[in-house]
Amino acid sequence: MEKQLSIKTLDQLSRDVAVPDYDLRKSQCGIVHIGPGAFHRAHQAYYTDLALAYGGNWRIHGVSMRSDTLKKALAPQDNLYSLAVVDNTPSLRVLGAIKTLSTLSEDRDVITAALCSPAIKIISLTVTEKGYCLNNTGSLDVENPDIQHDLANPDLPISAVGLIAQALKAREHSGDADVTIISCDNVTDNGKKLAKAVIDFAYYLSPELAKWIQNNIAFPCTMVDSITPATDDEVKSNVSANLGLKDDWPIQRETFTQWVIEDHFSGPRPPWEKVGVTFTKDVTFFEKAKLRILNGTHSTLAYVGLLFSKETVYDAISTPSIQVLISALLEREIIPSIETDNIETLRQYAADIIARYHNKHIRHMLSQIAWDGSQKLPFRILDTVRDNLHANRDINLLCIPIAAWCLFVSRKAKAGESITDPKATALIERATRHAFDPVAVTNDLLNETTIFAELSANSLFRDHVLAQVKTLSAWSTQDVDETLDPILEDL
Repeated sequence: MEKQLSIKTLDQLSRDVAVPDYDLRKSQCGIVHIGPGAFHRAHQAYYTDLALAYGGNWRIHGVSMRSDTLKKALAPQDNLYSLAVVDNTPSLRVLGAIKTLSTLSEDRDVITAALCSPAIKIISLTVTEKGYCLNNTGSLDVENPDIQHDLANPDLPISAVGLIAQALKAREHSGDADVTIISCDNVTDNGKKLAKAVIDFAYYLSPELAKWIQNNIAFPCTMVDSITPATDDEVKSNVSANLGLKDDWPIQRETFTQWVIEDHFSGPRPPWEKVGVTFTKDVTFFEKAKLRILNGTHSTLAYVGLLFSKETVYDAISTPSIQVLISALLEREIIPSIETDNIETLRQYAADIIARYHNKHIRHMLSQIAWDGSQKLPFRILDTVRDNLHANRDINLLCIPIAAWCLFVSRKAKAGESITDPKATALIERATRHAFDPVAVTNDLLNETTIFAELSANSLFRDHVLAQVKTLSAWSTQDVDETLDPILEDL
């Protein structure tokens, strides 16, 4: 019987496998992280694991809001797991930063106690854009069912926003204000947006609580970056073979990783700066560059690639016409939207990202990147469109991923396939009512002001998107270059 990865079996690993350089039995938690998915485990937990070698009780209590799958998978492993860095020079590391895993539906009292504990100095989260429960004006969405539940039952929250507000209410009462709330999601001004959601929620409970949070609790903005594909059976098999031990839920990512944090804390923090984390007074430049250059082209690759039956980022970027499109989109419409005194730095960053897409060892599924388009596109594409419209710059190429997304929705609905998106029901209804006619469906989708806001009424934007839909809707899986040629002929 194959032995399981655990504290007891660490000494059986090859010397090529890096292991935690701190006492796993004695070190305690100083961080509660809400949403311990693959990206958190490959990124923030990785940096924290390295920082723990410098001392301190900074291990992580991971909180899953709904699923207990991760908790069950890692329990036999003492919450250890492997990180496989997949590149031309691969590496393998066992991480121990996560000490405890809890699930809200099963461990509410344990989670509440942890969030309110004086020992916890950091509450961080990766809950994706939809977890912030904001409306299209940037305020708390009081129509959101989870928020409505939490306002009616503030002691039994089911949203991350409600959970944090409940903890801060208890900390106001106890006087434990030396805790910092850190968003690690790919959202512009993520700290400010999280603060807005929590303070808005708190105001409904008590204006005094909202004021106390505003005056005492820091919500620094961050930028996070590392391509982290989902774990599949092949990854599990390869990792276990290289470990010589069974690991039920390893993770993988590319070599490149970056974490930039606004230097604004209301309490102590791990020595992350010693292990590669960048602290800065203003994250804006970093996050805008990453969201627009990497995430914007990621979404473009996903929706355009899926139209032409491509499966992975590597498959899509290896298609000549799609790479030409991505390069032109970056040079002509994305990079000019980012204010900088050193345009060459941005161009090099963009070139490095395209090189990262060409990592043939990473199977980053386009279908995964396409999740939650209604939440991602406003930050990744539409803000760039707005800036270009304001500056009288071109938006023609930026409208291609929007058009491809509209076709993605229409074709998924026509095929009777599900869409992973919080607005899936409304999107499918809009596609269905027009018998899946691509132009009519697009016109209707563009009326969704919760996604497009004022752009729904912008005729120039609408005309460009519709023009691209007409071109892309004539696609052929065999003729991707021929289909894109009319778009690219002037590039």
